[in-house]
Amino acid sequence: MVLHCVIPILVGAVIYYLFSPNVIFVKWLDKIIGCAIHFDYILENVLLVRIIRFYFLDMLWGYALVFALYLILGNNTASLKHIFCISFVFSAFMEILQLTSFANGTFDFMDIFFEFLAEMFAVFIIKKITLEEDKK
Repeated sequence: MVLHCVIPILVGAVIYYLFSPNVIFVKWLDKIIGCAIHFDYILENVLLVRIIRFYFLDMLWGYALVFALYLILGNNTASLKHIFCISFVFSAFMEILQLTSFANGTFDFMDIFFEFLAEMFAVFIIKKITLEEDKK
């Protein structure tokens, strides 16, 4: 279960690093390493790169959030509805916050939609994992 939190975050961090040099933690990493390896302008017009950069990353964060909440709030499927609600409301709130000066980024309703899909997928995976564990 922990890997379902860690792997999406690590994959997302690598993708952010490679394709989003203006993100705060990427600038911080560039200072630490002393160099920058970015492909932001080279592949900007490639549709797959745009989908990954603008939607897949949000999906990774939403997926990892559900698993993190599942591990923190209790390892039982009865709480999955609450976990899903908390994660979705939080994700939507963070996206809506981008309409204000409090959060960097650009509001995009599609981000909320893709986060919703990823969070639903995470709930499905948790149910599948727990059902297999119950059979053992």
